[in-house]
Amino acid sequence: MNLDDDAVGREQARQLRVTMAAADLDRPRLWLHYFALGGEAGDYEVDAYLHHLMMLSPLQRDLLAQAANEILMDLAPPLAPFAADVAEKLRTGQSVNHDE
Repeated sequence: MNLDDDAVGREQARQLRVTMAAADLDRPRLWLHYFALGGEAGDYEVDAYLHHLMMLSPLQRDLLAQAANEILMDLAPPLAPFAADVAEKLRTGQSVNHDE
């Protein structure tokens, strides 16, 4: 199946909006992180892209995805440990506390 770039971009924007809604991630925070990563589109252009009013290049879209994913990693709670991981940390004297 050969998809054109506009179709890919529209779907990428749709999925980014779903991710943002699920994480309660607002556009200004996303844009600021995107800009810090070297993103070139302004906040207005990012908003237009998210609402299918204009298209961004694949690189700019991927920078938006990277920014969202980095923010989500910071927001995510620690993962639940497996028994073997806890046992290894206890055996080697490492901390098993999540809040460190």
